Amino acid sequence: MLCEEVSLPRKTLKVGTCQAVAGELSYGSYEGPKLPTGSADDLAVVIAQGRRDGPVLWLTANIHGNEVAGIVVLHRLLSGDLTRDLQGTIVCIPSLNPAGLRTNKRHPYYDDRDPNRTFPGVRRDTGEAREPTVYERLSSRLLEDIHASADYYVDLHCASILSIPYSIRDRVLYREESEKADAQALSDRLDEMVAAFGFPAVIEYRLKSYIAKELHRSTTGAALQELRLPAFTVELGAHTVADEHAVSAGVIGLRNLLRWAKMLPGAAEAMPPIPQFPSSQRFRREDGGYPSVTGIADYRIKPGDSVKNGTVIAQLRDLWGRPIQDGTVKVTADSWVLGIEDGILAYPGASLAHFAVAETSPVVEAWPDEVR
Repeated sequence: MLCEEVSLPRKTLKVGTCQAVAGELSYGSYEGPKLPTGSADDLAVVIAQGRRDGPVLWLTANIHGNEVAGIVVLHRLLSGDLTRDLQGTIVCIPSLNPAGLRTNKRHPYYDDRDPNRTFPGVRRDTGEAREPTVYERLSSRLLEDIHASADYYVDLHCASILSIPYSIRDRVLYREESEKADAQALSDRLDEMVAAFGFPAVIEYRLKSYIAKELHRSTTGAALQELRLPAFTVELGAHTVADEHAVSAGVIGLRNLLRWAKMLPGAAEAMPPIPQFPSSQRFRREDGGYPSVTGIADYRIKPGDSVKNGTVIAQLRDLWGRPIQDGTVKVTADSWVLGIEDGILAYPGASLAHFAVAETSPVVEAWPDEVR
């Protein structure tokens, strides 16, 4: 009998204590922040390596501790027979925030910054020296290790309690005109990658908002802008719970992404029914529905709805049920509803929902001069 021809991985891959072994799932840990109680918040690491050489895909989840569905998606993906057909290597970190996972909180209790805004990237000069925070130190090490081995990267998140599954891809930014062509090629590759995953995809906020919100210092933002690595974010519906529909779709999305990257054989699997955009044009993520006064919001929309400019998305009442002013909150552009904010409390300046709106500006842009 002829032995199956194999092409073993070109180099050994180790992340933390997890050593990749061809044809197997390997388990280990990545050194996390040291705790005053004498232990450490180490991160679990799983590496799936095929017997044939191929790309390296990094997958992470749960950087916000109450966004848990991604953990379940990765657990289901890492089945025992995955490495049988796998060509290349998958590096998984199921929870980037064990402290937040334990407490069901967005942030780790030892660092009050949003952990998904702590990765290396350009920052406005405040003129003041500042020591990196606990999580910034971890993020810096993680990005170095991603850079050392990754060909592609996907980070799994969840949105509000009432939201649909969708993907977010950032604009590709460049510093010099000579870099523009490479930036465009990276953007085209990213479009292919996001399309292969199969969720409806939005472009991140407009450039000024993107930088002001420090989204270039998120997991995939830093990987894309600093490492020039094709990377995007997946939103798996509701936080706090693992919605079965979103989880199943997320697993299929990752398997189809692996097929696109030629890491798994076969044709793409059919995606379970999830709401899709009303047209093939590009859409941008945008917050909207801003109340002018405080009140109780009675929503008149649901995730997946298409709404026209001027549509009433919520009625406002006081706690006794009396209308406040004209009693309405409206959208200011034709929009598609991605999700509704948690709760029913409305405050001036706080959006009631997250929308996808038509995007006509470039997805490849120069860094603004003030932050280059």
